[in-house]
Amino acid sequence: VMVAEVLGKSMDPAAVVGKTIILAWILWTAYTIRLHAVNVYGRVIHEFDPWFNFRATDYLVNHGAKAFWAWYDLESWYPLGRPVGTTIYAGLQFTSAYIFYALEALGTPMSLNDVCVFVPAWFGPITTFFVFGMTYETSRSSTAALASAFFMAITPAHLMRSVAGGFDNEGIAVAAICGTFYFWMRSIRTEASWPFGFCTAFMYIYMVGAWGGYIFVLNMVGLSCGVILLCSLLGLSAQPYSPGLWKAYSIFYVIGTFGAIQFPVVGFAPLKSLEQLAPAALFLWMQLVHVCQTYKAKNPELPSKKLWDFYILVHLGAFAAFVLVLFVVMPEGYLGPLSSRVRGLFVQHTRTGNPLVDSVAEHQATRDEMYYQYFHFVCYLGPVGFVNLFFGRSNAQIFMISYSAVAMYFSRKMIRLILVLGPASSVLGGIALELVCRWCWAQVSMDEDGSSGADPVTAKSAGAKAVAAKGPGGKGKKGRGSSHEHPFVRECREMYADNMGMRRIVGGLMLVTCCMGLFYFWAHSHRMAENLSSPSIMILGRTQKGDPIMIDDFREAYWWLRDNTPEDSRVLSWWDYGYQINGIANRTTIADGNTWNHEHIALLGRSLVSSVKKSHRIVRHLADYVLVWSTRYGGMWGDDIAKSPHMARIGGSVYKSIKPDDFYQDEQGNPSPMMKRSLIFNAVNYRLDPNVPEFPPETYEEAYTSKNRMVRIYKVLRVSKKSRKYGKEGHGYRSWLAGRPLLSAYPPALQKILDEKEDFKQLEDFNRKDVSKEKKLLIEAKAADDDDE
Repeated sequence: VMVAEVLGKSMDPAAVVGKTIILAWILWTAYTIRLHAVNVYGRVIHEFDPWFNFRATDYLVNHGAKAFWAWYDLESWYPLGRPVGTTIYAGLQFTSAYIFYALEALGTPMSLNDVCVFVPAWFGPITTFFVFGMTYETSRSSTAALASAFFMAITPAHLMRSVAGGFDNEGIAVAAICGTFYFWMRSIRTEASWPFGFCTAFMYIYMVGAWGGYIFVLNMVGLSCGVILLCSLLGLSAQPYSPGLWKAYSIFYVIGTFGAIQFPVVGFAPLKSLEQLAPAALFLWMQLVHVCQTYKAKNPELPSKKLWDFYILVHLGAFAAFVLVLFVVMPEGYLGPLSSRVRGLFVQHTRTGNPLVDSVAEHQATRDEMYYQYFHFVCYLGPVGFVNLFFGRSNAQIFMISYSAVAMYFSRKMIRLILVLGPASSVLGGIALELVCRWCWAQVSMDEDGSSGADPVTAKSAGAKAVAAKGPGGKGKKGRGSSHEHPFVRECREMYADNMGMRRIVGGLMLVTCCMGLFYFWAHSHRMAENLSSPSIMILGRTQKGDPIMIDDFREAYWWLRDNTPEDSRVLSWWDYGYQINGIANRTTIADGNTWNHEHIALLGRSLVSSVKKSHRIVRHLADYVLVWSTRYGGMWGDDIAKSPHMARIGGSVYKSIKPDDFYQDEQGNPSPMMKRSLIFNAVNYRLDPNVPEFPPETYEEAYTSKNRMVRIYKVLRVSKKSRKYGKEGHGYRSWLAGRPLLSAYPPALQKILDEKEDFKQLEDFNRKDVSKEKKLLIEAKAADDDDE
């Protein structure tokens, strides 16, 4: 329907066929450019989070939806466990499972692994198609829509999360974002377009199931609606106030919110969380505006003073009701605080107040050079397209202005959010490219008299000259033109009209520049596709002779765990590797990338940064093996030593006996005394650094070191049999079912350690009480009394 509407309007059949073929080629390119990883590495799941997503999808396929929603995973977050079905955005899992079932039903079965590998690549063309529609709604030009689709198909800003094998939520979420935005723009095109609000709501519900970034979509629709409403009321929009806007937004908000709260991971957050209440407030205000506008329409002869009296009365009554609900009816603690990730969008990176959030690399601020890396030629076209939007100010253009500005701001705050700028940049780039190329072609192909129907500037100049030729006796037009046009502007316009040769040269040069820019953008995007397709779990290296070699230390280490350890073995590692250990080695882990329990990760951090003997007192009650990454010995420096300061900061945020400022390496790479004694430093460097001593007796022993010394595994000695037996009794699951705190899941032998913890409190969480000063003093005194070993 979209293709028929966009390409079939006011075109001859040949043009329709030609543009349809171009669109098909663009969509095919959007798919094939994402297959580089499959062509080089095979059908392999990438990175860390995708391994959990694959494991969860496998559970859904093998056990069914009912069991999935009730799934309490006892093989992760030991000894607490994790209620998976109620803590994830399961849209990715259900989408992949349905595709798996559909392929089987069609007689073309594909393994679940292969489906999960290809899902991001399949959704690339879908995202591109929605951007095609968004651009048409904004510009009403099928040529600009095709240009935008081309940019979106291969832009690295989208490739970064949509290559084959990158089985992560963003792989389908960007398509859901663009789909929601397209239907929203379509629903506000005219007063009669509001039924598309139902499509907007259902696409938004899918977005909620797909990714936690639904908060951005909700606020973006709300913000744009508020701006459109204000512009229409103040006469700044090309379209006056329309009940269609009220209907479209009301349908979207009511149905979308009702659908969103059905997901267990979301619950009633849309009605309680501070970052989601602005769209709710807008919904209520729109009802007031509609009441006022309806009253005005039914009383056209009413004096303006009485109309304003009515407006003020309605709004004062609504405000009184709001105050009553806020301070009388609403229970204390009903409103939740801003999350750390949202807080991080408004403060400097590493200053969110949550060391766990600050430790994630993709939460860092975006450097300027990254924009050229991810957008390339579009960096120059985007500003042109953005400025051009202000000359129309239709509802769709106001939305795109709002979306582009907000996405640009957020992309500056966090590398990961370059992703949401990708569609906006493609829309702006497509509009600008069509505008520039149309002007250039008009200059190159204009007639000898300087007229060109495709050039609005030339047309205006020719009209001005014709008026001037009438002389002083001409009627009206000359006088109006002279009174409304500044002499300097008129002189520039006439100079522009007279210099046809120069315009041809400039137009030709700009046309060549655009063609070259597109060529280099194509080449750059394909190079970036190769770079972004590296699965990280496998590394393509080269021998001294230059021959390619596949470094597979990580999977080999996980396979070693799978094949050489008991099935009920527990593996302690930093949380980054938990998903891969679960998914590949099929062994129980202490923590993973879900990072839902700050205090538990702090205990893990304390275990790794404490001295070897002190760490063993904790680890022997939790794990049978310890796994560390020592990639510096394979030429990659981002290993566990590099991450260890984050471990200390997270551990110290809960256990005050850990002093993060004492845990560091100096400029020469020499470890501080605290780091030198730590388990993580000794485990990474043991036997590879002659300055690192043997482990104390009955603590740890080396069990495995990978071929290229990039992964090391140690066996924990003197494992507590009593604590192991306690962990198998499922105390965490029973506590979760009963709604009790999960602390009872920890072995009793760790109680003294747990008594020292001070639960992490978010800076902006105004619902929680401060820990007593007496407890703080007790913890500090106990830490001071500990021997330094």
